[in-house]
Amino acid sequence: MRMDANAIRMVSEILEPYSEDLDTFWDTLHGETDVLDIVGSALEDLNAADADIEKLSYLIKIYSDRRDIVKYRKDTIKRSLQSILALTGQKKIPHALATVSLREGSERVVITNPEEIPTQLCKVTRTPDKSVIKVLLSAGEKIEGATLETGPATISVRMK
Repeated sequence: MRMDANAIRMVSEILEPYSEDLDTFWDTLHGETDVLDIVGSALEDLNAADADIEKLSYLIKIYSDRRDIVKYRKDTIKRSLQSILALTGQKKIPHALATVSLREGSERVVITNPEEIPTQLCKVTRTPDKSVIKVLLSAGEKIEGATLETGPATISVRMK
């Protein structure tokens, strides 16, 4: 459905004296334009989008669970191959599909107590506390590097 913005604007301007009486305003506007049909179509599309998001979220969870199962299966297979190497005392299995080799583990750092690590060996993350900054800016204080802005207007849709 195509929206004729100029017609809607023109009729709305004519109906300005009735803008306080919402029923009269919208009934008359709808009689002269198809604005409520457009709104209805948009609300149906909004509802469908919500349903699609819910379905996709469900599918994402299902596929994430499946991915985790396949990863676990892969790790189990690798552990089985490692067991075969350990049982045979070999470091390689030559096979027509692939060569399986036992590789030594690499060194890694394990932090047993982060509090005991010297500060010069730690990363420091500095993050502005927006909630405190907002309170101070709202109280009229000036803070270098921060301003208080009002975001764009949004709509609220409450389905009946």
